[in-house]
Amino acid sequence: MTRTHHLPLLPVMLSMLSVLACGSVDELPEDDGPCAGPPAIAGAPTLSGPCVGGVAEPSRLVVTTTDFATGAVSLVDARTGEVTPDLALASTDAKPYYHEDRVFVVNRYMFDALDVLDADDELALSGQVGIVTDGAPSANPHAIAFGPDGRAYVSLFGAAELQVLDVEDPAAMRVEEPIDLCPVADADGSPEASLLIRCGDTLFVSIERLDRAHGFALTEDQDALVAVDLTTGRLHDLDPEAAGVQPMPLLGPWAKQWRLDPRDPDGHTIYVLSSSLERVDLAAGTSEWAIDPEQLAELDLGDYKLPQAFDIDADGRHAYLASYTADFTEVLLLRADLEAGTPPEVFAGGLQAVEQTLEVVGDTLWFGDRSHAAAGMRAWDLATDPPTAKFAGKPLSTGLAPYAVVAIP
Repeated sequence: MTRTHHLPLLPVMLSMLSVLACGSVDELPEDDGPCAGPPAIAGAPTLSGPCVGGVAEPSRLVVTTTDFATGAVSLVDARTGEVTPDLALASTDAKPYYHEDRVFVVNRYMFDALDVLDADDELALSGQVGIVTDGAPSANPHAIAFGPDGRAYVSLFGAAELQVLDVEDPAAMRVEEPIDLCPVADADGSPEASLLIRCGDTLFVSIERLDRAHGFALTEDQDALVAVDLTTGRLHDLDPEAAGVQPMPLLGPWAKQWRLDPRDPDGHTIYVLSSSLERVDLAAGTSEWAIDPEQLAELDLGDYKLPQAFDIDADGRHAYLASYTADFTEVLLLRADLEAGTPPEVFAGGLQAVEQTLEVVGDTLWFGDRSHAAAGMRAWDLATDPPTAKFAGKPLSTGLAPYAVVAIP
C-alpha cells in the first residue's frame, strides 16, 4: 500500500511558485556571440494542416503523483471513477503527454529524462531516454510535441535549443541534431522555451523573457510564439525589417497551457492561458482576450502568476479555470461564458495544486487536489448550474497526491 505524505502548506507554496516560475536555478553562460544557426525564413508560416492537441473522446486520465520525495503514475477511469494507482514510477517533477497509444512522461528540472509508457498495457514502461545539453546543469525539458514524421520535439527551459528525438521504437529512441533557438534567446542566452503546438509542418514554441539572475523576474510584459519550419529546422522571422528573428507576441506573460478552439473548423485557433485567457489565431498571427484581464482583477485574481490551468467544453462556449487566490493559500475553480462575455464565476474553492490538473471529459470536470489529508482526483457535474460535486464531494485517492494530469482515450 502506498502511503501519501503531504507537505505543510508553506513548502507546498514555495514549490508551487518554483514550478510556476519554471523554477530551476540552472544558469547559462552569457551569450558570447552571434548565433550560427541556419538563416531564418522571412515572413509568417502558411499552415499546412490543423493544429494537433488533445484527444477527441477521452475516457481515462493519466495522473503523475508525488510527495516531493518520490513519484508515480496512476490511471483513472473517467467514466466510473475507478483509480489504479502507482502503475509506473516517475520523478517529483513529471508531466504526462499522450500520442498514439503511448504516454510520454517528461521528467523535468534535474531529472532530464523522457519515459514512454504503454497506454494499453497498464502503463508498462516501453523505453527511456535522457534529455541532456551542454552548458547548463539541467536541460530542464518542459513539453513534448510530435511531428508528422515520427519524430518528437522537446522544449528546454535550460538551453537555447529544441531537442529532436526519433521515438518510433521506444526501446531504442535516438537523439538527433537539435534545432537552434539561439536567435530568439534573450540576454541570459536562453529563450526559456516551454509550450509546444504543432500545426501541419509548423511547430510553435512559447518563449518567455525572464531575468535568471534576479529570481526569474519578467523583463517584458508578454510572452511570444516562435514558429519553426519542421521540414528545414529553420525559424520564421515575422518581421524581417526589424533586427533579429521576430516571433509572434502574445498579450500576456507566463503562458502556462493551451487548448484547441473547438469552434474553429480549420483547427488553427487555440486558447492560451497567460495572465488571463487569450484566443490566438495562429494562421493570422493575432491574439485577443477571451477573458478580459480586468474581469479577473475584479475578483482579486489579476496577478499574472495566479491563473494556473484551464479547459474548454466540447462546444467551445464555456471555459473552466483554476486560479490561485492572491495570497496563494488555495486554488479556486471558475466558469466563464465565452459566448456571453460575462465575468467568470467561482464555483469551488479550498483546493491545492502545483501543476495543471484540470481536465473536462464530457460533462465532468476533473481536478487533481493536493489538499492536506484529502488529496486525490475530484469531480464536478457540469450538466448542473452551478456545477455540483460528484462522488459525494470526496476525492478519489491516487496513491501519492496528484501533480499533473492528461486525458487519454
